[in-house]
Amino acid sequence: ASHAARAMAEAWIARAGAEAEALPAPGFARALAEAGGDPGRIAAEFGADPVAVMRRIALWPGARAGAVVCDGSGRLVFRKPVEGFVLPRHGAGCALWPLYAALTRPMTPVRAVVEMAGRVPRRFAVQAIAVVRHPQGFAGPQVVEAAMLIEPADPGAGPGLPVGPTCRICPRGDCPARAEPSLVSG
Repeated sequence: ASHAARAMAEAWIARAGAEAEALPAPGFARALAEAGGDPGRIAAEFGADPVAVMRRIALWPGARAGAVVCDGSGRLVFRKPVEGFVLPRHGAGCALWPLYAALTRPMTPVRAVVEMAGRVPRRFAVQAIAVVRHPQGFAGPQVVEAAMLIEPADPGAGPGLPVGPTCRICPRGDCPARAEPSLVSG
């Protein structure tokens, strides 16, 4: 209930309203069905930001998708969970998530199948992209934002890239990207 929390909430509400206006429900529902959930095709049809499209897909009523959005530092600024894909409560996610690969090559879509660590590992089809903005013009700073849409993988999707939620709670002992020891054993 702090002033800062209210200001952040108001900014997110305004952003969601602008995205709903740019991607109106009737047209978005049709595009979502026709595009087979491809955020790139939907973004192209509406002339919209692909990050906004991914967030809208994840928040769509009845969606089986989740999404995460990070800023240029990798800090998660938006989390919409999907069953079986564990999201950290604070900070960044697993360094192996395609979300972070997208940060290294803005405006280049990244698609992958990932396998989330857990007692029962689950596979997910993910799509990620990073966008670059210059809110103060070209003389101002470059602001980067990346999004990753997370959906359950089809049974025949093949093997997945081993990932975890975040190092501190990941049971994968042999991870090449581990940044800190895990609190759980693998």
